[in-house]
Amino acid sequence: MSEEHPADRFDYARNLPGAGTYRAYRGTFWPPVPGYEVSCLDLAPYVPGLGPDFARGLAALKSAVEDEWRTVKEIGIPARRRFNDPGAIARALRAIIPHLTGAADRRALALRADAVEHGYTDEILEELAGLDEELTVVAGQISTWYGKEVRGLPTAFACRRDDRSQAHVDRALEDRTEVEGYLRGLHPDLRLGDVPAFGVTDLFHMAGEGNLHPKHIAYFLPEDEGVKYSPFKKTFYFRNTHRALLESISAPLAARHIRTGDTFDPADARFAAIPVLGVLSHELGHFVHRPVTDYKALNEAERWASVVLQEVAADVFGILILADVWARRTGLAAGDVVAYYLAECLRYVDRGLGHFPDSDGMFLQLSYFVQLGALTLDEQDGPRLTGRPEAVLAGLRSLARVLADTLLADRADAAVVLHRAFGPATGAPLRPLVDGLRRRPSTSVEYTQEHIHATSRSAA
Repeated sequence: MSEEHPADRFDYARNLPGAGTYRAYRGTFWPPVPGYEVSCLDLAPYVPGLGPDFARGLAALKSAVEDEWRTVKEIGIPARRRFNDPGAIARALRAIIPHLTGAADRRALALRADAVEHGYTDEILEELAGLDEELTVVAGQISTWYGKEVRGLPTAFACRRDDRSQAHVDRALEDRTEVEGYLRGLHPDLRLGDVPAFGVTDLFHMAGEGNLHPKHIAYFLPEDEGVKYSPFKKTFYFRNTHRALLESISAPLAARHIRTGDTFDPADARFAAIPVLGVLSHELGHFVHRPVTDYKALNEAERWASVVLQEVAADVFGILILADVWARRTGLAAGDVVAYYLAECLRYVDRGLGHFPDSDGMFLQLSYFVQLGALTLDEQDGPRLTGRPEAVLAGLRSLARVLADTLLADRADAAVVLHRAFGPATGAPLRPLVDGLRRRPSTSVEYTQEHIHATSRSAA
């Protein structure tokens, strides 16, 4: 990086032209800026008690995947997102199978090893969708950040089901007719499509691209592995990763820059169910559409704007489903939902502009609220965004109707105008806030996996 032009994660005009071109980038931290502030999440407490041979198997998988990651950086990704050396990774996966105690877990891992070696089939995908796993081990060319590389990069992860949090998901999804009625109240043409299965888990192992920065809180399989349009899908959400990000990044940012009367505290029991339901509702938001919805014209006009606005729609419709539908049913306070949502808006914006579509989308939402008057930006105190939760919810409903009549109405020109009017290109409405974020280093969470490394050393 030139000393004359130091990296600025918020320099949208300079960052955007490079989006999606970082396949050969080898740095641990992305985007490439001068400094990071890192907190640690120890994954050891989440490891199932399956003995040292299980841990050694994970260590061998980590080694194989990271060898593949280095190969990809040197020579690229083979066609159809296959590994350069699929046999080595398939063997590492199969070596773990005998150490799993659950029949469904063993069968799922055997199927995934076959898919790594030979590719997915509809039969494999259908059987995987029907298995009730407690422990899941995955390896693949899994999507990384869209602004970094538009295809997948070698990643492996292992996680275990969190039954207590899964119960929140199951209760929320018991009756979709209430959600469908609410959406029609926002706009009579809105529909809710089929939503993939959603599994709440605790992560206990990560290797390859997924072990770099920033951390993902969920993967969407098999779509994130390059298998598009499969009817057999499942989201794996990492509860412990998300909690660490909320505690170390979102909550401190909200304390400095948000005043709505409701303080976001992820350790407070009243917020216990909100993060998982927030991610679940975002997932539902991706499937809100109108019969005419088709992003093809917008993709051709401005692909980045299309991805940004699709993330905006998922955020907006999702948080409204949580605040206006599920909160009433489950006894959550709408003000607490808004406090969580605004804290997450800040976390995403803090990652930078022109690098992440979802970060640009969160900027657009805050910009919309400020320009609409739902939030006020106080430049002298923080700076801070101030307002009432009711006003933010009204702003969200307003933006939902705008999205229904532009993005979801397949009006590409109007969607581009929306993106330019409120997205990062407009800049001015949030400049004091961005300047305040710029004064602090980028932040991230590092996984501590000494349980894997120590076992590997003892084996040697």
